[in-house]
Amino acid sequence: MEKEPVLGWLARLPERGLREVLRWGEETAVYRVVEVPWFGYDRAVHGSFVDFLDSGMSGREPLDLFRASHTVTSRVTFGDPTGTVVEDDISNLGGVLAAAPHAGPDTPRVALRLSAFRSPDGDEEIDLLVSSYSDIWLPWCSARYEAGAHLDDLADNRELARRHTPRLNEFLAGVGELAERTGGTLQIFPDNTDPAFGFQLLDHGIRLDVDNPLERSVWERFGGRDDPDLLGALRCAAERARREPPPAPYRAAIGAWTDRVEHPLYDAERGAVLDALRESGTGSARLARDELAGITGVVVHFGRQRHVFEVDELTGGTGRA
Repeated sequence: MEKEPVLGWLARLPERGLREVLRWGEETAVYRVVEVPWFGYDRAVHGSFVDFLDSGMSGREPLDLFRASHTVTSRVTFGDPTGTVVEDDISNLGGVLAAAPHAGPDTPRVALRLSAFRSPDGDEEIDLLVSSYSDIWLPWCSARYEAGAHLDDLADNRELARRHTPRLNEFLAGVGELAERTGGTLQIFPDNTDPAFGFQLLDHGIRLDVDNPLERSVWERFGGRDDPDLLGALRCAAERARREPPPAPYRAAIGAWTDRVEHPLYDAERGAVLDALRESGTGSARLARDELAGITGVVVHFGRQRHVFEVDELTGGTGRA
């Protein structure tokens, strides 16, 4: 488990839709409320949490749940210390993963977290954040805790993901359908999503049909006082990738990053960043196709926002863009 979220989706919903969301969490078993002391609720005694709310016994509304300490479980598949594949309803995924080979930080966390708060845009709307501090839901997980692994290396988690991720996808699809039916949206939330996992994600779920991209990235910082500009940083990264190509079967990708929020492109949409990469300016000249020979892709990071580009997008297919 990580200290920060690695997966996140944000939905805009009417507050009355929270009961439906919680019922989907119950039915799909990805977010099942089992205890809320402030409400006097215990699943073993009262049964379904939504039914308990509907009974009026607590005198509370669904939104109150997210202001109270509560225990939830998520049904996930994992390998136990003997190597046996187990499916169980887990309240602390951190403890489960701590027993696995190549364990990462043992941080007590639920497998899936929901947060809800009133939207500033309307009294009857809420923002629902669905997030996870673990990549166990993904077909390709980070392998960086394995001995000798490169930061970009991914571990094959498809066997486990095929068993439990369809339930999460069903839950997210339901949230997305509700949001759109009521005039809202469900989208990947960049602030809670590790950009390295973006190729596996959709606005309404996780892709289970993707292949390992087998990429290793070379990064350069831009935008600081002593840093090159964006194109200059990418040019430096491409030169380093040519000098020290990754070993087969890995392919080289290049990236440029900045954490300077005052950069004019920091909050820009992908199209604006692409235009900046294609246009000549007062800084570095545009990238030529021969400079990107052997490069599989170009990535630009602003904070945790990640824009991925194909080489042909930058060069127009031939020569200079």
